[in-house]
Amino acid sequence: MNLRRVTTVLGAAAAAVVLSVAVPACAQAAEGILTIDATTYLDPADGCLDVGGPPAPAHFVANDTDAPVLLYADPGCQGRPVHLVPPGDGDFTPFESVYIGLPG
Repeated sequence: MNLRRVTTVLGAAAAAVVLSVAVPACAQAAEGILTIDATTYLDPADGCLDVGGPPAPAHFVANDTDAPVLLYADPGCQGRPVHLVPPGDGDFTPFESVYIGLPG
C-alpha cells in the first residue's frame, strides 16, 4: 500500500468516527413500560400520544419508564398539561393525550 492510499483510508475512517459522534440520534425513547388503560407501550418514543378509544370520564396511566409523562385534556397534546406523572408513578384522571418526555 502506498502512502497516499493509507492516508485516504485513514481520513475516511476518521471522518466516519467524527460523523457518528457529532450527529445526535433522531428519535429518543423512554426506557420501560407505559400503560394507558389496557394498552401497554414498551420503550415508548418521546412525543405526543393520543389516548383514542371511546370517550371515558377518566383514564388510567402507569408510568414505569425513566421519563416523565405529561397529561393533556385535549388530543394532540394541545394547550397546557393538566398533570405530570413522574417515573414510577400512576394516576386515574381525565386526559385525552400524553406527552412522553419533556417538550423542547
